[in-house]
Amino acid sequence: MGKKQGLLSVFLLALLLLCGCGLTTAGTEKIRDLDYTVLAESEIPETLLEEIESRKADDLKLTWREGGDLYVVRGFGMQETGGYSIQMREFYLADNAIYFKAELIGPENGEDVEKAVSYPYIVIKTERLEENVIFE
Repeated sequence: MGKKQGLLSVFLLALLLLCGCGLTTAGTEKIRDLDYTVLAESEIPETLLEEIESRKADDLKLTWREGGDLYVVRGFGMQETGGYSIQMREFYLADNAIYFKAELIGPENGEDVEKAVSYPYIVIKTERLEENVIFE
């Protein structure tokens, strides 16, 4: 009886693991890419800009809905120098959420960079959707 229970336990554990893996990807398939505009600081709504300023020293992942627009903010916290840029990698709607991926690009070796602290972040504006945003 003990051997059968052991085999049954291993089988059930394997089944749970296989089912669990399938559940984590359900609904993540892209429905469509979302159009967006990268905003200059002067284009960011004042209340959102105040929120960014108060939190820019930390890793920042923020969504903001105002009027008919959705703003998505990704900040990479305090950096010791200037010379950083941010590249958008993915921004799309899936069944279960909006997926957002941006990457911090550091200065190249030997590049002459400003020796002052910087707080790189990106703000994009898109159509207002009510789905949650998942930052990857």
